[in-house]
Amino acid sequence: MKLEARIAWKEPFNVVGEKIRYTPKHHTPNSKNEISKLWQRFNTRGEEILHFDGKSYGMCIFGPEDMPGQAFDYIAGAGVAAIGNIPEGMVAESFAGGLYCVIQRRGPIDEIGEAFQYYESAWLPNSDYEPAGGVHFELYDDRYKGNDNPDSVMELWFSIRRKHELPIENRAASLFVHVTDLRRATEWYSKLLGLPIMEERMNGGPVYWFDLPGTGLVLDSDANNHNNPDWQQEKPLVMLAASDIDRAYAYICRKAQVLSEPHRFDGMAYFNFYDPEGKAVMVCWSADGGKEYGLPVTDSPVKANIGGVFVNVKNMEKAASWYCELLGVPLDEESVKQSVYSVPVTRGASLLLDDNRYRNHEAFEILFMFDTDDIDSAYDFAADQGMTFHGELERHGEISFFVLKDPDGNLIMVCQGR
Repeated sequence: MKLEARIAWKEPFNVVGEKIRYTPKHHTPNSKNEISKLWQRFNTRGEEILHFDGKSYGMCIFGPEDMPGQAFDYIAGAGVAAIGNIPEGMVAESFAGGLYCVIQRRGPIDEIGEAFQYYESAWLPNSDYEPAGGVHFELYDDRYKGNDNPDSVMELWFSIRRKHELPIENRAASLFVHVTDLRRATEWYSKLLGLPIMEERMNGGPVYWFDLPGTGLVLDSDANNHNNPDWQQEKPLVMLAASDIDRAYAYICRKAQVLSEPHRFDGMAYFNFYDPEGKAVMVCWSADGGKEYGLPVTDSPVKANIGGVFVNVKNMEKAASWYCELLGVPLDEESVKQSVYSVPVTRGASLLLDDNRYRNHEAFEILFMFDTDDIDSAYDFAADQGMTFHGELERHGEISFFVLKDPDGNLIMVCQGR
């Protein structure tokens, strides 16, 4: 049996299938155990499942009380792009994204134990990782030719985490939009999102912020920086979350040009640094630990949810390698050849490295995108509000978007189907 190991990031995914409580019986061949029988039943019902994405999953789900070698929940299921009607007797479950060790194996199913043995006894002890718990799963696609076929290829995905976690998290905690008139900008973004203005935040300070799910939005007038001759170059777009500001500062000092020592206030601290192409990035620690907010219910078809932030780059391979190494996530060497590279994040806005502006010799930059479920209604809504468009509504397969220009000329995308 041939084994290959790699580290990969798995985006959140959905599975619809049949679920059992399984107790391992080591004397029973894998081709004849209860899991194999479950797959035989499930495979006769595949056509009942809507939105199949081409991958099948054997989900091993471990509760906090489940011990190694004892009973656990198992789902034989199909990956789905969206959860629709659930067939009778089946379940639908959503799984969070995360970091995995992936063992690719070739051979009959009865030899699968060698892959588990390799992961537990060879790969894991010699790595910088430890089990993260929760789930691991088998992934089957068109390379799997059947249980007894020696050329069948499948993958085992084991949830892992670093033995020593990095002091910064791979997510955008907030985004900054730099504005000249804070009141005017606040009114514009509030109108677009259908949110009321919180007047207590318009207290003469330099910022107004929106508490949005996953990634917040900060409008910054930079009023406190006007006497700093370097402030024009220190306008960050992305704020990364830190678990410890001093450890984060020491870590970033080894990776990048830091612009100052941490600025400390009651309940928060931050510093800025430059990425390889000279773009300022903020690292921030807050006492609330990154409180999570729900999606506001509004009358606007533009969701108060930031789907992605664009970091415009010139050298995609260098930028993708640098950001992935900085944030401790694996680099996808195939995706780096594309014009947009999505750096894995734990939650919130996608971190999208984009070299389209450089490739196309375009001077403008789009900062980020809001989500919508109805692009036509969102477009009409923005038009009715008298907002300024940058270009036309574009449709590319399942993805549709338009771009708005805020009162300061910042370009903001509204997108459906990302």
